[in-house]
Amino acid sequence: MDAAPFPEQMSTRYDVLIQGAGIAGLTLAIALQQRGYVVRILERSASLSEVGAGIWMAANPMQVFERLGLAGKIMDAGWIVKFIHLQDSKSGEIHSTDLSAIAKQFGFETVALHRAALQRVLFEQLLRGSVSFGCEVQSLASRGDSVSVVLADGSCCQASVLVGADGINSQIRKQVGLGGEKRYSGSSSYRAIARSADILPAKRAHDAYEVWAKGCRVGFSKVNGNDYYWYMTFDAPAGESSSTEEMRSHAESLFRLHFPQWIGLLQQTLPEEILRTDLTDLKPLSRWSSGRVGLIGDAAHATTPNLGQGGAMAVEDALALADSFGKAGMHGAAFEQFEHLRRSKVDWTVATSWSIGRMCHLGNPLARRLRNAALRHIPKRVTEKQIQRLYSLGI
Repeated sequence: MDAAPFPEQMSTRYDVLIQGAGIAGLTLAIALQQRGYVVRILERSASLSEVGAGIWMAANPMQVFERLGLAGKIMDAGWIVKFIHLQDSKSGEIHSTDLSAIAKQFGFETVALHRAALQRVLFEQLLRGSVSFGCEVQSLASRGDSVSVVLADGSCCQASVLVGADGINSQIRKQVGLGGEKRYSGSSSYRAIARSADILPAKRAHDAYEVWAKGCRVGFSKVNGNDYYWYMTFDAPAGESSSTEEMRSHAESLFRLHFPQWIGLLQQTLPEEILRTDLTDLKPLSRWSSGRVGLIGDAAHATTPNLGQGGAMAVEDALALADSFGKAGMHGAAFEQFEHLRRSKVDWTVATSWSIGRMCHLGNPLARRLRNAALRHIPKRVTEKQIQRLYSLGI
């Protein structure tokens, strides 16, 4: 890990400072460096530490990675998902999606991979010393044609613009007064990696599944030849904490009650590697920037994961903002142009994901039957319209 000692760089004037070395920040830095900008990422953690087990990169972010010359590396690091099954735990298949049709139109199926593997691929594309670990902006001020920041260690630096890519709890968003009210969905989640190659038969190895049950669901796919990423969501109070033993026991009870055929996922998972995260999003912000400071990814528009599009939106943001800097210059107008370009799709994605989350945990048997029947008979034109809206970049 190449963590340049940031204090030695204080005399440097950067084009762009980015707070956060997650998917959004790393992808933005790659796009900017490819365009010749001088970029520095500030990451408060001591090393790369992407929180989460796995992630699905659908056709839309894969198109971005192709433009950045990274699609092949991303695919090599992960596993191609060719078919997605949506099922009810009692009545079986609700809907299935053949991703080969999407690939014909948009060039890619979905790539499933470890989050850490994705982050590593992105990190390795950056110029040596581009990321400073253990660094966080404590205060900032815009002065003329630059933004001056003070870091946690008391050191200072300047850039033409500052980008907050620091997640749903963004400190940059807070410091510039852009608000940000988190909204709890009513559901929490477990996420983990099962160390097994034998959950699905060979003929289904490139399939992904999501199974809905009363008050919970489970989803999974392979992320490489030996591992499966799986998640389980369930109704729970916000902020509830659980020990490793309690999470393992609770997950087992839900598997045995609703998803017994997939309990091998849990059995092949180390209990200490199960992560628990409440499913929250951000209520739409009135704006994503203030002068020379702007937000991307979850810092601007965190979404629940029900469409599998949180990381995808961050990747799209990165390319869109880099393009906006190229067209509008290194100042606030670029952030305004970026928001104008992205706002409609992002707001639709956040709202649609929220609605799916409300729908998938239905408990009433009649309501579930009606929901399943409606989903099984969605007109083809409606599905095609949604696919176009989701996977078309528009940037």
